Amino acid sequence: MKKWMKYSISFASIALIFTLGFSTYMMFSNPVILKEESSLVMYDINDEVFYESRYLQNSNWTTSENIPSLIKDCTVSVEDKRFYDHFGIDPIRLTKALITNIKQQSIVQGGSTITQQMIKNLFLTQSQTMQRKVTEMYMSFNAEMNYSKDFILETYLNTIYYGHGVYGVTNAATYFFDKELDELNIAEVAMLVGIPNSPNNYSPFINFDKSKKRQKIVLNVLLNNEEISASEYEQALNTQLVLTTKEVRDEKQISGYFKDEVIRQCKEKNLCNAQQDILIHTTYNPLYQQYLQDSINKYTKDSDQQVAGILIEPFTFNVMAISGGKEYGESQYNRALSSSRQVGSTIKPLLYYLALDQGFTPSTTLTSTPTSFRIDEQVIYTPENYLELYTDAPISLTHAISTSDNIYAVKTHLMLGTESLLGALEAFDIKQDMATPSMALGTTDFPLIDLAKIYNTFASVGLYDEVSFIEKIVDVNNNELYVREQDLKQLLKVDETLVLTSLLRAPFDIKNLNVSAPSLLSYEPFTTVAAKSGSSDWDSLIAGYNPQLTMVVWNGYDENQPLTTGDERKISKQIFRNVFNTIYPKNHTGPWYEKNDNIMEVKIDPISGEIDNNGSKYWFIKE
Repeated sequence: MKKWMKYSISFASIALIFTLGFSTYMMFSNPVILKEESSLVMYDINDEVFYESRYLQNSNWTTSENIPSLIKDCTVSVEDKRFYDHFGIDPIRLTKALITNIKQQSIVQGGSTITQQMIKNLFLTQSQTMQRKVTEMYMSFNAEMNYSKDFILETYLNTIYYGHGVYGVTNAATYFFDKELDELNIAEVAMLVGIPNSPNNYSPFINFDKSKKRQKIVLNVLLNNEEISASEYEQALNTQLVLTTKEVRDEKQISGYFKDEVIRQCKEKNLCNAQQDILIHTTYNPLYQQYLQDSINKYTKDSDQQVAGILIEPFTFNVMAISGGKEYGESQYNRALSSSRQVGSTIKPLLYYLALDQGFTPSTTLTSTPTSFRIDEQVIYTPENYLELYTDAPISLTHAISTSDNIYAVKTHLMLGTESLLGALEAFDIKQDMATPSMALGTTDFPLIDLAKIYNTFASVGLYDEVSFIEKIVDVNNNELYVREQDLKQLLKVDETLVLTSLLRAPFDIKNLNVSAPSLLSYEPFTTVAAKSGSSDWDSLIAGYNPQLTMVVWNGYDENQPLTTGDERKISKQIFRNVFNTIYPKNHTGPWYEKNDNIMEVKIDPISGEIDNNGSKYWFIKE
């Protein structure tokens, strides 16, 4: 017997023994848990369900018998034609993919079966590592030994990703066509089945031409497999697709950013898995979320900029609404929580709180004039005002806040000591590398949620707590798995915070009109609010509040494209004003703060800070 034949027989024998042993091990090992009834349900502040999922994905579970045969057959034909013949791993497909990738010297073709894709979607990450791939193969073989092909395909179709934050074929049908599964025609089925291969390329909302080419490939597969006739092929190819409108898509995904953060926190608490049903009571306010999204849509309609916004309830620190981008369907990246941006002059109120605590008053004056500051023998710092406008005279703290005077801010910062502002940020658990003179002008960067925490503390008259998305998590028997416990502490002094709140009315005060205009003169809502805007070359922000609502909004470009025009910079302010005006319409008296016995109201000329019976009213701490 030839040597190569002996080697072949030996190799085949070893492979057979290994396969039998591995199969036996799998039969008696703990099975992968695929529990179709496991669910996660989220409730809003009205105890209404706003999100329900299976396996932590955004999908309404549809059983196999309710999924049209054409969808199932088409999926198998396109994604895994030997699905009913292999044991979770397709050696033929894997070998072909390996040869192709070796020839191309890069990963251009995958060898994953439907079972492997299902396992990856449910339990694993998307990382391309050998360890992840081996785990995927093991779990796929395990699943095949313990579940029917029909149930595996059902699970796959309920968890596959279609882009735009959409998981599951049922949700995909409503998202792309606003139809139920049994209402889809052949053209729509072919389009849907083609998307998961590469959602960023084949989504008709991203690239309609590519999605049509992909649809034709899928229809050719159906025709070659005799699943459709030649006439059905031609009819489907020429069928005009009617896609859902942006308004319908927005409505379906309005809670997306909020939902994602709740799931992230739930996983962090080790409470979200596919093996138990859980009910999550959240702080989500659907009405406020709608107001926020409507305002974003209104003012970004003709803009390529991104937007992020957060609405928090003072005193409870409950996050009521959040938008991490212009449109969740376009990008699920949450800029409100994850993107670190320069906060600009929105940092100045925290600096001025420190100044009030050290004896400043709304009438404290410093000269606004071009100034160079010698930091040490090597460093000279020369800040500038916006458009290089200076009074060249003493101005009050009130006027400095109103016009966002940079010279006043840096002088205050250096008088207090640069470590003071650094320490104040650390009190809010905002870490910065070092204290610098420019920190007073907001050259520091951190996520929008951290800025919202600072302003919500102002709104809560100095009280501070961590913000919350979740009130409690229970199981189906109402056993409490997690309950939020508030830990309010008086981080800022009451009197100084009340005076600061009064000062944050100055950006709307027309009596501050001088060489510079009040920074928010054109953006005052109908109701009384305290607010401060800020900007960098790439960012435009506004943060403000009343006793019932704190709101922070950012607009800009992900790629840090400079904001060069006034129109580019005003989007955040327009959204801010519009949301407040929707919640508190004209002639509606909104809430405001009451003076305590330590506070007095004084009419002053806000520019000079001197007492003036014809001036504006601001609060002072009684001596």
